[in-house]
Amino acid sequence: MKIKSSCVDFLLSFILLTLINLVYPATVMAASSDIFEAVAAPRVISLTGFTRPRVEMTLVSEESAMCIAVHADVGDTIGADGLFVNLDPKFINLEIAQLKSDIDRLKSDMSYYHKEADRYIKLVKKNTASQSELDLHIRYLNSAESLLRSTQLKLNVNEEHLRRYTLRAPAGWRVIKRYIEPGEWVTKGEKVAELGNFKTLLVPYALTVKELDKIDSMGGKVTLDLPDIDKSVIANLERISPDFDPESRKIDVDFKIATGDFNFRGGLRTELKIEMVDPGGAVIVPASAVVKTYDDYFLVRPDGVRVKVLILGKMEDGKLRASSRAVKAGQKFLLKP
Repeated sequence: MKIKSSCVDFLLSFILLTLINLVYPATVMAASSDIFEAVAAPRVISLTGFTRPRVEMTLVSEESAMCIAVHADVGDTIGADGLFVNLDPKFINLEIAQLKSDIDRLKSDMSYYHKEADRYIKLVKKNTASQSELDLHIRYLNSAESLLRSTQLKLNVNEEHLRRYTLRAPAGWRVIKRYIEPGEWVTKGEKVAELGNFKTLLVPYALTVKELDKIDSMGGKVTLDLPDIDKSVIANLERISPDFDPESRKIDVDFKIATGDFNFRGGLRTELKIEMVDPGGAVIVPASAVVKTYDDYFLVRPDGVRVKVLILGKMEDGKLRASSRAVKAGQKFLLKP
C-alpha cells in the first residue's frame, strides 16, 4: 500500500511540475516582450468632382432695340465699367428730346399763367375784374403745373429706359455663352448671355452621413487633387444641403476653392480622398508580430494564445493589414512572439 501511495504521489508531483514548466515560460515571455495595440485600419475613399463657377447668371435685355455693339466675347472677362452690350437708343433719345421740349414750353406757360393770376388778383381787389376770370386763370395755372409734373415723370421714365439700353454685367465675371451679335434685333426679355463668377470655384460632391461627419471633424478643410494639371489645392466646405438624394442616399455638399496657382475655370477634375475606418474591421499590425505556420498566420496574445488572422496586404510603412473576427482595434498582442 505504501509503494502504491508513493507512486501516486510521484505521479501527481510530475504532472504539477510539467504544468508549471508550461505556464511559467509563457508568463515570463509576456512580461519581458514588447506589447503593441492593434489599430483600426483606414480605408481611403476617393470621390471625383468637377469645378464650376461660384455663381452663374443669365443676362436678359429689358428693352427691345437693335444691338449696335457687343464688348465681350465667350471667355472674356467683363471690365471694371461692366459694359457688355449697347442697344440703339435713337428712338428713345427722340422721345426724351420731345419731352424736354414740352417741359420747357410748360414752364413758360406756368410763368405766364402765374403772372396773369397775380394781375387778376389785384384787379379783383380793385373791383375791375370778376372773380370768375380770376378762377379761370388760376385753373389754367394749376392745369399747366399738373401737366408739367406728368411730363417730368414721363421724362424720368424714359431716361431710366435709356439707361437700360446699355446692358452691364458684374465686373470681373466671365462670359460663358453669348446669344447675340451686332446688328441683331433684341426683344425685351430675350437672353443676351450666360455669365459666371470664376473668381471662386465650387466643387459639388455627394457624401454619406459618416463621410460628412469625417469632413466636419477636420474643420471642413480638405485637400483636393487636380490630376489633369498635376496640382493640389486647399478647399473649404461651403454649404451643405439640408435634404438628401433618395436614390443615392447621400447629401449634396459644395467645397469652395478661393486660392490656387492655376487658371480658374469650370470642368477641372478634382479628387477628394477621405480616410475612413475599414467597415470590415481590419487592423494594422507590425510585421514582426505575425507568426507564420505553414500557410496560416497568427497573432499571439500576451497570455500566449494564438489568434489566426488573414493578411490583406502590406502598408507603405511596412506594417501589415490583417483581419479576423477575433481581433478588434485596441486589443493587445506580442510585438515579437
